[in-house]
Amino acid sequence: MRFRFSFLARMADISEIDSVRLANMLFASALVILFYDHLLTLDSEIRLLWRRPRNAGGYLFFVNRYFALGNIVPAISLFSTSFSPSSCQSLELYHQVFQSITQGIVTALFALRVYALYGLKKTVLIIFMGIAILGAVTSISLSFVGRDESTPSDLGCHILLNSSNAASIAIGWEGLLIVDSILFAMTMRKAYQTHFSLSGIKVGRSLLSVIIRDGSIYFLIMALLNVVNIITLHISGPLQGNLSAFVGCLSVTLMSRMILNLHQVADTGIYTDHATITI
Repeated sequence: MRFRFSFLARMADISEIDSVRLANMLFASALVILFYDHLLTLDSEIRLLWRRPRNAGGYLFFVNRYFALGNIVPAISLFSTSFSPSSCQSLELYHQVFQSITQGIVTALFALRVYALYGLKKTVLIIFMGIAILGAVTSISLSFVGRDESTPSDLGCHILLNSSNAASIAIGWEGLLIVDSILFAMTMRKAYQTHFSLSGIKVGRSLLSVIIRDGSIYFLIMALLNVVNIITLHISGPLQGNLSAFVGCLSVTLMSRMILNLHQVADTGIYTDHATITI
């Protein structure tokens, strides 16, 4: 019987080590992508945004792009063993709140893009901006639920989620997925309307080119990443809770890329609508 308990404890330790190693690998990969892409596109950012008049979309772009660099704080804690359990829990709370704000900013930019595609209708902007803020606040609130039940790891400043805590975090991501799905459907509807005239006659551009130009393809990728993240939060294993930071960093990178691409073809950037440019 003693051997059995010893074996189970050893297996639990192995599972914890696997989870920590995977968390480190995914987070390090996410930061490499985030910072490397930032350096790759810095010249375009200076040329297209810093040297031109800025609007609300431009300022929100900078918030999205530079606020995300705060991921370096939890990154340091992941590879350090000098933090106490209480410090680890505080840093994990910071990380979860940070992710919630980051995703709220991305969703706000998403809403701003749809607002432009739908002729700058303020109703669209108010509704989805309100939802983005409400979603971020809800997600932050859920970060406090059950966090004391998490167990700090001795292999670095990690918080190993239990099933109920992971499910609470998943609620925020699920709400985000619903909003993103609605916004994606709206961009696809507008892309289809642009591709075909009201009489059903084909406009001189491919549907794929319109989808890429409007940003729908970026939103689709982000939605799919959210789906994968939500699934991993509901399934026990090394991936549980470890994919959120990776998805967050990729979302920031994709959104930055989309806005820079829009500025390449029109000064209005994220406010570019179908009447502004042609492909």
